[in-house]
This record gives sequence, C-alpha cells and structure tokens, in this order.
Amino acid sequence: MGELPVLEVIDLSYTYPDGQRALRGVDLHVAAGEKVGLVGDNGAGKSTLLLHLNGILRAPERAHGQAAVRVAGQPLNDKTVRAIRAQVGLVFQYPDDQLFSPTVFDDVAFGPLNMGLAEAEVRERVAWALQQVGAHGYEHRMPQHLSLGEKKRVAIATVLAMRPAILALDEPSAGLDPGGRRALLALLSSLPQTMVIATHDLAMVRALCSRVVVLEAGSVVVDGPVAVL
Repeated sequence: MGELPVLEVIDLSYTYPDGQRALRGVDLHVAAGEKVGLVGDNGAGKSTLLLHLNGILRAPERAHGQAAVRVAGQPLNDKTVRAIRAQVGLVFQYPDDQLFSPTVFDDVAFGPLNMGLAEAEVRERVAWALQQVGAHGYEHRMPQHLSLGEKKRVAIATVLAMRPAILALDEPSAGLDPGGRRALLALLSSLPQTMVIATHDLAMVRALCSRVVVLEAGSVVVDGPVAVL
C-alpha cells in the first residue's frame, strides 16, 4: 500500500457568488514531503484551489458532512479550520497582501502570537524563520522598503514561523529578477515541507517538483511526473 496522503482534495467544486464556476470536481492527493507543481492558464482555478487548502475559501457543506479537503486525515470544517490553518501555510502571490505591519518582526510574529504562544517562543520562532529565508537581521526593517525578492522571502518567513507541515505558494517567482528567482528556488529546494506551488514558471516546476498537476477550466486534466511537461 502507498503512503497515506498528508493532503487530500476530494471532488472539490466551487462557484463564486457572481456565478463564475472556478473548480469542477477536483481531486488531489499529496504525500508528505512531496513538492507538486500546479500549472494552467490564467483563470484555470489554481489560486482558487490554493485558497481552499486552509479554508480561506470553503466549498458548500455536503450531505453526511463529507469534507472536500482533509489535512493529515482531519476534515476541514468549522471545528478544525483554526488548527488546519496552522498546518497549511499559504503564501500569496503579492507579498504586500501578506505584509501589513510596521516592521518585519511584527509581520513574522503575527501568526505565532495569534497561536497564543509565549513571548520567548514567539521571538525564537521569528529569529528561526528569518534565518531560514536568509533575512536574519531584518527584524526592525520596514516591509514597504524591501525589494520584491526580500518581501517574498519575508512573506514565506511569516508562514514558516507557524511551523506548518504544508506550504501552498501562489506564483512565488512572479516579478523576480534572475538573481531573486535563483535565490527563491534555492530556498524552496532547501525546505522540508510538503509543497503545492501554483505557477506559470515551468522551469521552476521542472527544477523543484517531482510531480505536476495541470488545471484547465477548473478541472484536473493531467496529474503525473514532471517529465510530462
């Protein structure tokens, strides 16, 4: 028998309030430690799928309470959403959507503080997360004064500080210059977390991922080894 998936998406469909149907019966199973590239044209449903992985978007409740998303065997629902958000860290495409505090320290500390951790633990996590992304010493810098590459790394640190098992990243390399892209690729390659990476950067998928999932008009049309690209 294969390893039980750490992340399961089961027959997930979603329609936005304006009637746009974004996802159509999506199935996705991801093993612990796996790095999966999620590709497709604009409007294919990539970002919508990522937003379901930690409950920012929620599909309507089904009969018999069957959940469309499960993390480590735990169904995503009203009772579990807070715990699952600590396990599935979402990194937005635009870091300015994630960085809103006066200092880098405040941004990275936000998640651990909301977990109710003691001050000493919060400070340890902030220092550790910034070290992981090569931003040690940035604690007192203002996020709006950072370069795009620095902002993206700090945005990842805000998620790492919560010690998630899974990272869901939306277009992580978008807008980066070649040096920033190389640094980001090296960072993501070094991290042990399970990853689902929505991107148009096929070279990044080939370099980082072992598997690719292709979405088209909200449906999975390819799910296989990255060599299919």
